Amino acid sequence: MRSYLKEIIENRGIKITWLSDRSGVSRNTIHTYINGGVPALDKAYAIAKALELPVYEIWKDEETAE
Repeated sequence: MRSYLKEIIENRGIKITWLSDRSGVSRNTIHTYINGGVPALDKAYAIAKALELPVYEIWKDEETAE
């Protein structure tokens, strides 16, 4: 699984603090996911909801990733 969270955050000009506040996921945990950590399903959905994206647009299967 490949994470596109870093690219999404950078492209949108989003601060980690904003995403943390909006999703309820700690900043440290978000940093872990940005650096390749695999999220727990509930946290992945919370982040996706905050970003208004489907989970599979943030974390893609490496075989189908662009």
